[in-house]
Amino acid sequence: MITSCDEASARLRAVPGLSCCARPLFLLPLLRTGCLSEVLTVEGADAGWAGEFGARFHALEPYRAVRDHTSLGAGVHEVLRRIAEGDRTHGGTDSGTDGGRDPGTGVGWRGRELALLPYTAMKPEWRTALDALGARLAEPPVQPALPVLGDKRAQRAWLRSVGVLTPRDAVVPVLDHRELRRRFGERYVVQTPLGSSGKGTHLVAEEADLAPIRRVGGGPWLVSGYVEGAAVNVHVLVSADGTVRVLRPSVQLTRVEGVGAPFGTYSGCDFAAPALLPARALSRAGVAARRVGESLAALGYRGLFGADFVLAGEEALLLELNCRMQGSTWLLGELELAEDALPSALRHVLELYGHATGGEPRTDAAGAVQLVVRHTGGPVRVAGAPGGGLHRLKDGLLQYCGAGFGLLECGPDDCVLLQLPVPGTVLHPGVPLGRIVARYSLTTADGTALTEQGRRLVEALRAGFTFEPVEGLLPCAVPSAVPSAVPC
Repeated sequence: MITSCDEASARLRAVPGLSCCARPLFLLPLLRTGCLSEVLTVEGADAGWAGEFGARFHALEPYRAVRDHTSLGAGVHEVLRRIAEGDRTHGGTDSGTDGGRDPGTGVGWRGRELALLPYTAMKPEWRTALDALGARLAEPPVQPALPVLGDKRAQRAWLRSVGVLTPRDAVVPVLDHRELRRRFGERYVVQTPLGSSGKGTHLVAEEADLAPIRRVGGGPWLVSGYVEGAAVNVHVLVSADGTVRVLRPSVQLTRVEGVGAPFGTYSGCDFAAPALLPARALSRAGVAARRVGESLAALGYRGLFGADFVLAGEEALLLELNCRMQGSTWLLGELELAEDALPSALRHVLELYGHATGGEPRTDAAGAVQLVVRHTGGPVRVAGAPGGGLHRLKDGLLQYCGAGFGLLECGPDDCVLLQLPVPGTVLHPGVPLGRIVARYSLTTADGTALTEQGRRLVEALRAGFTFEPVEGLLPCAVPSAVPSAVPC
C-alpha cells in the first residue's frame, strides 16, 4: 500500500507520463511531483511552467491565438492532428516553446513508451492518433461501464435508489412552462442529459428563458425544483481494495454576481467557507457522499469522484456526481502538498492502476480559494494583459511580486493570477479572462456574492486588460488603459 508522496511519485515516474485536459492548471499536483512529461491541452500553459515542471505542453490556444469554447475532445484531437502533421514535416524534431508549444512541430514519440495519467477517460480517437504517432501507450485497466454515471436523468434516479436525498424532479420530453411552473414553483432548473461545469444547466423563471434551451435541443430534459442554499462539493476516493474515504468539502462558486458567469457555470471553489455553513447539513452531505461511494465501489468503480450538494437548512440534497478528477482537485492537492500528505490527484491515478493508497485524509476547512473571472463583452483581441504569477493589491492595482504557480507560493495577503490570455489572443464571449488564487475568501460563505476584497481584485484584474475590436466583427467596449504594475 502506497502511503507517501515520495513513494507515489517514484511509482508514477517509472514511465514518462502523459495526460490530457482542458487546461494545465488542473494537473498541477502531478506536475509539481514530476509525474508528467507530456501534456495535451486546449488552453496553453502559463509562462514558466515548462521550465519549472520539466514537462512539454502541447496546446491548441497558442497556435490558433484564439480562446473560445472548443471542447476538450475536439481540442485535444486537433492538437494531435497538428502533431502528426509536424512529425511528417519535421521528422519528429522538437522546436516547442514554453507556454504551450506549437503543436504543428514534431515531438518524436515514435517507439516511445508513455503512461497515461488520466484526468478524464481517454477517448478512442485520441488513442488512435497516438497509435499513429508511434507512441506505446500504457493505460490503466478499463473501468466498468456504468450508464448511471453519464446521463443526469438516469443518475438522479439511481441516487435515490441508494438512499440519498435529491431535489424533486421529472424527466420531460416537452418544455411546457405553465405545467413546469405548476409542478415546481416560480423558478426551476432545466438540464440536458450530458454536460459538466454548468454547461447545459439553466435556471428558468419565465417563458422566454426556455427559448435558447429549445433551440439547442437535447431533450428529454431533467427538470428540478430550484433549491436555495449553498452549493457544496465533496471529494470522495474509492480505493482499489474498495475502501471509501471522504475528503475535504468546498463551497462551489456557481452563482457569483460580478464575475461574468451565467447561472450554474463553474466559477471556482472555497475550501475555507464550509466552516461557516450549518454543521448538521454538512455532516449529512458527508454521510450521503460515503453512501454513494460504497455503492459505486460495489459496482467496481475506482478512483476519485465529486458529489455536488445544495444545503437547504439542515438538509443536504445531492444534485449530481462528477466521476473523475474535478476543477477543484488541483487546489485540494495544493493543500495536501502543504501538509505533506499524498495528493488526491496522485491517489486517483494510482488507484486506477490498481495500486491501493493509504492514509486518512483531512476534512477540516482550510484557506484555499480559486475564482474564475470571465470576459463579458463581444469578440476582442487582447492588446495588453496582466502577467501571471504572484501579485498583491495596492492602491487598486495588482502589483507583480514574483513567480507563482498556485496556492503554495501564496502568502496570507497575496494572490496568484493564472490562465491569462497573452496579447494577440482573440477572446470569445464568456471565456475565462483569468483565475485568482488566494488563501482568503473572495466571496460570501454561500458563494453567491463577492466580498469587498474579492470585488477589488476582480476590478483590478479587468482593469489590467486592454482590448481592440476584431476586424470584421461587431465592436465592443474597450476598457481604459491603466498604469503598468510595478514590482513590490
